[in-house]
Amino acid sequence: MLNINFVQYLGSVSIKMENNYENGAVLSEFFMTASRVSEVASKGLSCALKDAPDCHFDLLAKIHCLANKEDGNGEVAVSDFVKFTGLSPQAVSRLLRGLESEGLIERKADPYDHRRTVIQITDSAEEKRRICQDMAVDYLNRVIKEFGVENVKKVNELNILLLDAFKKVEEYDVH
Repeated sequence: MLNINFVQYLGSVSIKMENNYENGAVLSEFFMTASRVSEVASKGLSCALKDAPDCHFDLLAKIHCLANKEDGNGEVAVSDFVKFTGLSPQAVSRLLRGLESEGLIERKADPYDHRRTVIQITDSAEEKRRICQDMAVDYLNRVIKEFGVENVKKVNELNILLLDAFKKVEEYDVH
């Protein structure tokens, strides 16, 4: 499976789109703006977390998301984490080794299937993750206050329509 940051990819080819494709200028502006929003939001979030505890928040947030999905037992299979991140098993193994050496996660054999390994966020790392999450939520609430809740709703509605268009084209292309 190809793992591409679609917005960044299309932003990078948008100049070519302007000159060579129907609606190219509109597509170009859309993807350049989406890429810029992603970049500025990422930078803003990094600034908002500058005084946060050092805990690899981005990775712990992903683990937390998966570990508390559906059954909510707080554990996630390493193989599921690999799929979720889109990284190679070797890259994930290196990341997890680092998190484990810092005392942020624990690895153990899956009690139901000893061929699988599961990971769990440690109590101290969970406390740090929550602090970071609160700081991130505070930043995002300030952005929403500045932008306006109604504008967020409008953007979300348009994103849903765009998502539906991508799905319809994908369904057409698959068949």
